[in-house]
Amino acid sequence: MSPLRLILPRFATLGAAAALAFTTACGDTGDEAAEDTAAIAATTPADTGMMGGMDHSKMAGMNRTAPHDSNQVFLRMMSDHHEGLIMMSDSARLQGATAKADAAKLKEKQQREQQEMMSMLRATHNDSITPMMMPSNRAMMDSTMRAAGAAADSAYYHHVINHHREGIRMTEAILPHLTGEVKAMAEKMMADQRKEITEFERKMRG
Repeated sequence: MSPLRLILPRFATLGAAAALAFTTACGDTGDEAAEDTAAIAATTPADTGMMGGMDHSKMAGMNRTAPHDSNQVFLRMMSDHHEGLIMMSDSARLQGATAKADAAKLKEKQQREQQEMMSMLRATHNDSITPMMMPSNRAMMDSTMRAAGAAADSAYYHHVINHHREGIRMTEAILPHLTGEVKAMAEKMMADQRKEITEFERKMRG
């Protein structure tokens, strides 16, 4: 079970129905990605206030306090999600100059956004975290590392596309509960990711 799933409680409310719907819609990103997305779909601002009685210090190695609102949930979640693509871009055994350039660009962008989100966490919630890769992202990274030769570039683009789709689903699920600059950031991230998906699908087709 993914760390994100453990952070969020299980609810017998509307959130549970949303979780089931998002689990069904997760496609080919795997069981862990489905759990991650379903957990976010089940989260509402009221839900986050119910987490205070949980022992967060023992959850999958995470030493994090209960979140205060959905903005904090999103900033933590996407900081972790970005860590997956940062590590994947670092470890890919790419062959083509274009793929190498794209990986470097993606890594730099994800690091910049991650630092911005962590700064927002510190400023708005007095919350300092160490980003941790989600299990579904680790599986993508492992698969990318195994690819060699000409297949490495294709495998990298394939997993970046899946990573972006996973991030979009998670963001869409929690977006109605976000506010202010965090909501604006989330909307921009989704727009950028959709553009990159189109670009990388074109490159995979040659």
